[in-house]
This record gives sequence, structure tokens and C-alpha cells, in this order.
Amino acid sequence: MKNLLINFGDCGGPVYSGRPKGAALRSTFKLDIVDLEKDKVVDVLVPESTYAITNSFFLGLFGPSVISAGTPEAFFSKFHFNAKPALQDSFNGYVANALQANRLAVGT
Repeated sequence: MKNLLINFGDCGGPVYSGRPKGAALRSTFKLDIVDLEKDKVVDVLVPESTYAITNSFFLGLFGPSVISAGTPEAFFSKFHFNAKPALQDSFNGYVANALQANRLAVGT
């Protein structure tokens, strides 16, 4: 099975913000379906020219996938990010926050 490629270079930029914009891309890439394909891997390429990807945009695009994965390890084993270290650090925080907020929302 061929990996899906999400190339942020094809998605505008260099600043990505807003949950609705992230959610629109989620729909474009059909990530709800991809989440159900257990063996599917998504390669995410973030160009060096990217200045920022906000928490809201990231979670609009990847939030349901984070929740579906259930752990940071499971999420990052499906979604492989190629990004500057500073952005990768932000992504790690966004994923952890999404999972924590989900646990609080469901009361576990």
C-alpha cells in the first residue's frame, strides 16, 4: 500500500492557522477514511520555509486522528513528519494536549 503524502508546500503557507482551514484540508485528504486504514502511513512534509503551524490548524487537520490513535506513539507511527525540530517540538505538544483534553472531556 502506497503512503499518502501531505506536502504543506502545496497547501499555502508559510503560516498555517485556523481550525477551519485545517479541517478543510482534513476533508481534502480524506483523513477520516485514512484513520480507518490500519496499515496506511501518512508522510507529512513541512518545507523549511514554514514559519508557523498553529495548534488550532494542526488539530483541525490531525486532531481526530490523534484521538483515534489514542497515544502519541500510535499517532506518530502512522503520521511521519518531516519538519524543522522546533516545529516537531510544537507538534509533540499539540498531540499531548489533544489527548489530555480528550481524557478530561470523557472523564478518564
